[in-house]
Amino acid sequence: MAEAPMLQVEDLNVLYGDYQVLWDVSLTAAKDEVVAILGPNGSGKSTVLKAIMGLSPIRSGRVIFEGQDLTKVPTHEMVGFGISMVLERRRLFGDMTVRENVLLGAYHRSVNKDTRSRLEWVESLFPVLSERRDQIAGKMSGGEQQMVAIARSLMSRPRLLLMDEPYLGLAPRIVKQIAEIMRRINQEGIAVVFNEQNVQLSFGVSHRGYLLEGGRVVLSGTGDEMIHSDVIRRVYLGA
Repeated sequence: MAEAPMLQVEDLNVLYGDYQVLWDVSLTAAKDEVVAILGPNGSGKSTVLKAIMGLSPIRSGRVIFEGQDLTKVPTHEMVGFGISMVLERRRLFGDMTVRENVLLGAYHRSVNKDTRSRLEWVESLFPVLSERRDQIAGKMSGGEQQMVAIARSLMSRPRLLLMDEPYLGLAPRIVKQIAEIMRRINQEGIAVVFNEQNVQLSFGVSHRGYLLEGGRVVLSGTGDEMIHSDVIRRVYLGA
């Protein structure tokens, strides 16, 4: 019997007021996968991640994680179940130091033990953060701030990491670094689900992906299948 996916999103419908943003969205992620959600602005891809994390109210549908129904679990309790999220545009505390921002990721009571070992692990992934630990976070470059944001999320030792537009506003050189960091995180045994607008950036690093249009999943497949899909070329790229 095949092992159930780590994450199962089933028939999600999300409304903002009277406006429906997601229509029966379903997707899965296995424990060893990087999964990309592709879509243009307004397609609903950020809302999918926010709904999983409890940041957007779900009208109907379910979020199942490791066999548990987390649909009605409040956002602040998600860390305790093994899910963390890197928010769009980092959302750091700009007047605090790098180390202070990173340590906030271990604030929740369910993950505030063994903080030292967690910090050592995170800084082994991001050596620059140890070197710059006393620097004010708001004075770092966009790419450096993104590393701080990822490190903060990893301080809870999640089994699933959600990343909302991790490449947004970053220079091409930094984008490559972030993509490599995502691979390393996955190699550490953490499943990653992220969203992006760029086809190559989405499916070049992912095992599988989903294409959203108008709040609906219109295509899914392996990263290679998605990159070479005629549907993406015709519908998304206009080719």
